[in-house]
Amino acid sequence: MNDAPRRSDQAGGLIGPKLASGRGAQGWKFGLKQARATPDSFVTRSWFDAKAPRTLKLNYTAHSRLAALRFGGAILIALLVTGSFLFWPWFPFTLAVVLAAPKMRAHLREASTRWLDGFDQAG
Repeated sequence: MNDAPRRSDQAGGLIGPKLASGRGAQGWKFGLKQARATPDSFVTRSWFDAKAPRTLKLNYTAHSRLAALRFGGAILIALLVTGSFLFWPWFPFTLAVVLAAPKMRAHLREASTRWLDGFDQAG
């Protein structure tokens, strides 16, 4: 028998045992232990950070910078969708050619790493 405590949903039905994973716990993917982000930290990945994986501690200023990045990302996605509709046959192809170039990807990754270094704090 499973002696783990069971949680109930809002309708009163049981939804299974409560697992003690908690925030900040280590995540498991394919048998490899990976760091998991918390609300006060950010874990980088190797496709956008040359120094990955690293966990960056976030303070109020860092949260503000990431909020601005989120807003800028939403605008960028809107521009990409609009460009795809307006210049359909050429825009996705041109974008793919630009992003497929190894030098361009390396340059974008280096720029991302430099930007993330601004978050890196001692301690």
